[in-house]
Amino acid sequence: MKKIIFALLPMVLFFSGCKMADNLTLLKQNMSELNEVYFMSLDEQMFVTITSGQREEPYIYDGKSCDKLDFALVNARLEGDDMELATISINGQVQNVIMQFNFVTGLHFVDLEKRLDGSEKITFEYMGKKVEMQCLSDDFVVDHNKALEIAYENLKNEVDALCDDGEFKGEAYLRVANYLEGGKDKVVWLFSLLDGKKQMKNLVISTLTPQILADGKQVMI
Repeated sequence: MKKIIFALLPMVLFFSGCKMADNLTLLKQNMSELNEVYFMSLDEQMFVTITSGQREEPYIYDGKSCDKLDFALVNARLEGDDMELATISINGQVQNVIMQFNFVTGLHFVDLEKRLDGSEKITFEYMGKKVEMQCLSDDFVVDHNKALEIAYENLKNEVDALCDDGEFKGEAYLRVANYLEGGKDKVVWLFSLLDGKKQMKNLVISTLTPQILADGKQVMI
C-alpha cells in the first residue's frame, strides 16, 4: 500500500504543476494591457516617460480581453492644457507628434503605435529643449514576466477561479507606475485583475525585489 501511495504522489504533484502552468499561461494570454519596456527622462527640468508593450483594442474595463495592438505611450509634463507639438527621435528616425492633454493625469500624451524592445536610442524635444530617454526597465530585477508570476502566486485562488476548461473569464493589466518618494521618482509594477462582474483585485509589485508592496481594491486610471 505504501508503494502505491508514494507512486501516486509524484503524479499528483505533476498534475498540480501542470494546472499552475496552464492557468498562468491563460493569465498571460488575457492581458488587456502588458507593459514590457519603460523609458524615462532623467532631466529634472522635463518629465517624460515612454511605456511600450501590448494592449487591447478597444480598451475597455469590461472583464474581457480583446485583440491586442502594439503601443508606445509617451507621457510628458508640458506647458498648458492645449495640444502641443513635440519631436521624438528613435534610432535617428525623427518624428513630429501632436500631444493631447489628459485632464486626469495632468500630462500630455501620444501613442507611437509601435512595440519597443528597450535597446532604442531615444530623444524627446519640446520648445527647443531636448532630453535623452533612459530605459529603466533594463535595470528591473523583476521584469514583466516575473511580475506576472508573482501576481499569480499571490492571487492564485482568484485567478484559478476565472479559469474554466481552457477559457479565462476575466482580464488583467500589468502597468508600470511611478511616484515620488523623498523627492525622487520610484518605479513599481501595478497589477490589476478584473472578473466578469467587474470586481477588481490590485497588487503593487516591486521592480527591485520579488515582493508585494501593497494590495487591495482601488479605482483604475
